[in-house]
Amino acid sequence: MQAIQRILTCFVLLLALPATHVGAAADPDTQWISDLNGCKATNPFPRPGETVTWSGPCANGLMEGDGVLQWFVDGKADDRYEGHMSAGWAEGEGTLTRADGGRYSGAWKKSQQDGKGRYEGPDGAVYDGEWKDGQPHGMGQMCTPDGQVITGRWIDGEFDGPDEGGNPNRI
Repeated sequence: MQAIQRILTCFVLLLALPATHVGAAADPDTQWISDLNGCKATNPFPRPGETVTWSGPCANGLMEGDGVLQWFVDGKADDRYEGHMSAGWAEGEGTLTRADGGRYSGAWKKSQQDGKGRYEGPDGAVYDGEWKDGQPHGMGQMCTPDGQVITGRWIDGEFDGPDEGGNPNRI
């Protein structure tokens, strides 16, 4: 059981990272990053040598509509978001592919995973289910790298137990 808790803790920590490059919840301290055309996206955690390109439309100086937001660090391709942007935020459906091999596909709200989505970690762990504020929240299923399947309710990124029907949390 401790091994499962350790895997879950590491998995949730990995999930928190994808949002750092695309943006986070609305905050007066939110920073922005511009592509070469001056079109902006949220950037609350800037990194040295970081730049972006945007393939979609720009409205009022902000990334808007469908496109590809490609991040670079020191000129080297890094994380990549393909999907919908609204006023410089990832909104609606989109896919974030991380440079480390992690990948999230699903719903976004204010540049955080929110709604139904699937995250595939670089270690082989997979979470498929409901999200809120960038974390698993609601019903979902996780498959650990060693093949264990954990199904049930998640609250703020932590496994809370089997579903309301009392179904077992391990298959």
